[in-house]
Amino acid sequence: MFAQWLHHPHVTRLQARFAARRPRNPLIRALLALLGVALLLVLLVVGVVLGVAMVLGAWVWRALRQRGRPQATPGRVIEGEYRHARHDALPHPR
Repeated sequence: MFAQWLHHPHVTRLQARFAARRPRNPLIRALLALLGVALLLVLLVVGVVLGVAMVLGAWVWRALRQRGRPQATPGRVIEGEYRHARHDALPHPR
């Protein structure tokens, strides 16, 4: 039943009206190809700009959230009290 509907004359005319057809003129073909490449480049640039904006926005958001909070000490310093164990007091694998 569905296959009969697809072969109805009105449906095939509608499909033919919106079917992708390449023009015969080589100049117009080349211009359309360049237009397609330009569209892809625009989409690529927009995507990169949006990605950079999102990264910068997250960086600014994090910087604003941490404003007024104490910062960690720079370097590889562990604050606290500890005692150094003698080398012979540690267990050794056999």
